[in-house]
Amino acid sequence: MGRFESGSYVLIMDNDTIAAISTPVGIGGIGIIKISGKNAKNIVSLIFRKSKSKNTKRFLEESHKVYHGHIVDPDSKKAIDEVLLTVMLAPHSYTGEDVVEINVHSGIFLLKTILNIVLTKGARIAEPGEFTKRAFINGRIDLTQAEAIIDIINAKSIKALEIANAQVDGELRNHVEKTLNILNNIFVKIEAAIDFPDAEECVSLEADIIIIENVVINKLNELISGYNEGHVIREGIKLVIAGRPNVGKSSLMNSLLQKERAIVTSIPGTTRDVIEETIIISGIPAIISDTAGLHDTIDPVESIGIKKAREQINNSDVILFVIDASSSFNEDDRRLFESIKNKLLIVVYNKIDLLTENHSFEICEEIKKYPMVKVSSLYNTGMDCLKENIKEIVIKDIDYSRLDIVPNLRQKIALEKCLENMVLVSKGIKDMLPYELISIDLAEAIESLNQVVGNMAKPDLLDQIFSRFCIGK
Repeated sequence: MGRFESGSYVLIMDNDTIAAISTPVGIGGIGIIKISGKNAKNIVSLIFRKSKSKNTKRFLEESHKVYHGHIVDPDSKKAIDEVLLTVMLAPHSYTGEDVVEINVHSGIFLLKTILNIVLTKGARIAEPGEFTKRAFINGRIDLTQAEAIIDIINAKSIKALEIANAQVDGELRNHVEKTLNILNNIFVKIEAAIDFPDAEECVSLEADIIIIENVVINKLNELISGYNEGHVIREGIKLVIAGRPNVGKSSLMNSLLQKERAIVTSIPGTTRDVIEETIIISGIPAIISDTAGLHDTIDPVESIGIKKAREQINNSDVILFVIDASSSFNEDDRRLFESIKNKLLIVVYNKIDLLTENHSFEICEEIKKYPMVKVSSLYNTGMDCLKENIKEIVIKDIDYSRLDIVPNLRQKIALEKCLENMVLVSKGIKDMLPYELISIDLAEAIESLNQVVGNMAKPDLLDQIFSRFCIGK
């Protein structure tokens, strides 16, 4: 068993050799089976027959080499598939262990057949995220980089991909490590004053208080403030289309998506469940939800749809409040407006194609303070203006040049805890509190920063993070 010291925790890692299919299982050009561990080379040597070559002396002994040959049935010795074998030896591999990747023709039966042969020769099937977990435990990456790998896989836009790649390159880790160095130096100075009381009067924190306030606290605030940007860029804007029945919500969704995603009829109450799709607005994913029309009903199925619609509205970033411009603003419109007026709203006047020249439309004065867009979902009129309004209301404050963004809530909470303790440290120094009390707050701040990069990661937290990976990564 391998041991990895992580702060006060000891992480135990199996020395088993693991294997998994690392590409989506299905029919395609290439499928990859990845093997990692001390027996990876030995397992492959039992099932791989190298093509004829004059240079066989250092077979499997040179790192980052690709070999052509065949996977053979260990019993019949017959070739199963023509493959390319990629060898990456420890410590210069993804996991930090010996890694061999078998590139085969991608077919479900073929991939599973070769994987089963690998397993019979001494490997075990990898758990979700176990390759990346081994990379973390072996010191190849820190926890911010591991989590960024998930973000790369799940990226929904170019900007999200850029930020995730910056985290893999160590953008956030570098900021955290610089701050840790500052705090550790101050901690050593304070601990020396505690351990040697006679020399306490020689310890001065005047310069340190300036660094704490102007460098550390400012950087922590900057990183935390970037979470909201990172949240929107990674996960997208939650955009909910709301309105009473038959105002054209589904038509509006179809028009925004430029495809027939929602069923459109003249019968009120057609939409009975929440329908979700994603579009990209100015490089940011927008998750659009078409909801059931909100009104009073005794239909039990329709009531369930309305309940789900209200849940979507409560969890939304922006609501597109759709009004039928060709009819009167009625009591259902008014009740809905009262329930959502404290949210970010864009008022969408739909069906403007039905308006006559002398048509007048009366609404309450309170609605007029919100952004308003006139559209015709039927003729795709006003959609660019609507998207521009969505961009203005949500995306305008995002700094597209920033890459040092805190991408997830776990990291944000740890940084907030560090900031809270550093404010106490600053106050404690100014108030000339005993060094023992200042040391406690400083130690907690350091522990919180270590949690961001995984230096103080508990095993159950790691299990939770890596379980979000697919098998084979």
